[in-house]
This record gives sequence, C-alpha cells and structure tokens, in this order.
Amino acid sequence: MTRIALEPFYLHREQVTALLGPTQAAGPRQHDDGAWSTPYALAAALAEALPHLGIGELQLAAQSDAVRPGMVTGIEQDFDFRRAKERDQPGDQPIDFRGLLSTDPDITVYGTLNAGRLAAASSAGNVAGRNHVYIIGTVTSIDKDSIRLRPAFAGIRSYVEDDHAALFGTSEPRRVLPSQIDQFQLVDFAGPCPDSDLKRLASTPEDLVKHAIASLLGEPFVPKDWGGERSDLYSSRMFVRGSQVSSAWLLKGPGTKGPMTVRSLGSRGDQIVRLFSEPADVLVIQHYREITTPVISMMEAHAHDSRNPRRFMVLDGADTARILRAQGAFST
Repeated sequence: MTRIALEPFYLHREQVTALLGPTQAAGPRQHDDGAWSTPYALAAALAEALPHLGIGELQLAAQSDAVRPGMVTGIEQDFDFRRAKERDQPGDQPIDFRGLLSTDPDITVYGTLNAGRLAAASSAGNVAGRNHVYIIGTVTSIDKDSIRLRPAFAGIRSYVEDDHAALFGTSEPRRVLPSQIDQFQLVDFAGPCPDSDLKRLASTPEDLVKHAIASLLGEPFVPKDWGGERSDLYSSRMFVRGSQVSSAWLLKGPGTKGPMTVRSLGSRGDQIVRLFSEPADVLVIQHYREITTPVISMMEAHAHDSRNPRRFMVLDGADTARILRAQGAFST
C-alpha cells in the first residue's frame, strides 16, 4: 500500500487546517487551545488525508484547460525562490517563488510565501535559490501565460511503499529505469548505442517492437492494434528488482515523426491520460527517437497524483534499440 509522507518547509496552519476540515483536523494536539503541537504534526495529518482531499496535479489541470481561480491544487517541480526584503511588513516577510510549468514552458507559475511561517529556521535554505519543491495552494489568478498560487504547504512529498521503508524514512522514486527490469538484465544500457542500430530502428515496424518486448517479458498474449485501445501492450509478468508488477505500454513507432512531444500524443496529451486509466502498477511510454522533457514531466505528474499514485518508465530510441539487439532482432 503506497502511503504519502510530507516534510514541511513552509506551512500555513490556518489554510491547512481548513483543508483538512473539522473531522480530519482532529488529531493529537499539545495545547489546550487546540493548536497543533508542531508544523510537522499538521503536515503528517495532511499527508494522511491527501489521497481523499481530491487535490490533483496542476500540470494535469493545465493540460486539460481545467485550471480555475479558487481551485486547490498541487505542483511538484523546480522553482526559483527570492527573499523580497524590500516588501517586508510587520508579520510579513515575503519570499517570492517562480517557475516555468514543467509540462508547458509557455506558462509561469508564481506566488509568495511568508518567511514567518517557515516550519523551522533550517527551512530557509530550502526556499532560497532554485529548489525542487512540492507546493499545495489555491489558484488566485490565471491568464494565458501565468498561474498565481497562494500556498498552504511547501516541502518534500515522498511515497512510502511498505512499513520497513516508513520506519527508515526511505522512499522509491516514481520513475522506474529500464535497467531495473529483471527481464532486461542482459541489456547493456550503460554502453553506447551505435548509429547503425538507431537507423535500423527507424525502419522497424511498431508491431515487431511490441512482440520483442512481449517476448522478453514472457507475455504470450499480444493484442492486435485497434482504435479504442488505451495501451498497446498489457502484462502482469514484468519484474522490477524481484517484485512482480503489472505494466501497460504505449508504443510509438516511426509513424510518429520527430521527437516525442506532448502534442504528438494528442492535443492535450490524451494518449497519456488513457494510458494512466489502465489498471497497471507501472505505465510505460516508448518511442523510436528522443522523448522530450515535457512528456516525461507529464508522466511524472500522472504518476505522482496523490489520488492514485503509480510508477512509470520511459524508453527512448536508444534504449529501444539496445533491447532489440539483446533480443536478437539486430543480430545481423
């Protein structure tokens, strides 16, 4: 059972308590006035409630044109932070944050934190310069190229897979690397991929790639393509570091020209949305050329969605060619 852990750098007590509601906010308190003992205790309550609060990822809402003022959303990516001392007021020590939306560099996400609400003195270094942060906030304004957030929480979001990991505070990344797949153990992912293999891949039919991957996974049931499919291949026979998992694969062959972009997956990345509607533990996207970072960020956003967190894997052209060579398709 995947659980969420939150480590706060910044926490607005009143806003987070309002998000939790009177029932969920009723937890261990230290003071008679009902105040939470520490920001960390309140963040733990927020983490426990997060899957049930309906707070989705901002990247997904932006891609589907669903961002609206007043909506509460979450976003995890890199932001630039700057302490704006010139705007200091009594009780308000602003820290501005700003970042290009990871799935759409034409949109800027920005807002302001109050340094007086940092979780601890040591948190100041985590909201200075460029840092990777998870923010939960309310959309206060939106236009064609910017989204402004009023943050309630900023910190680290982790996904804990089991009690042992929870005990030691460790978590697995949402992204699975091809080298972690047991059936790919004979594939040399560290070595260079010859240009000749990339050229051969460019003329290799998608169906051959699908059957080669299915063969390596030990999957005997390979479906024929049809227009209403959510994935090109589904298997419950993949192993990740010794653990058996289900996987759904979206395969894009030479028919998709050029690098893979979000637009090449439907006007709003609809093919990724359909892929993540599959009941699979690991969602995989494959292409015969390079896969752009907005596509990877879109996969990350879906995989991190606290309402249904999953894992994902990306196979670009070089890794696909390595797999085909190991499988024997490029043996001559």
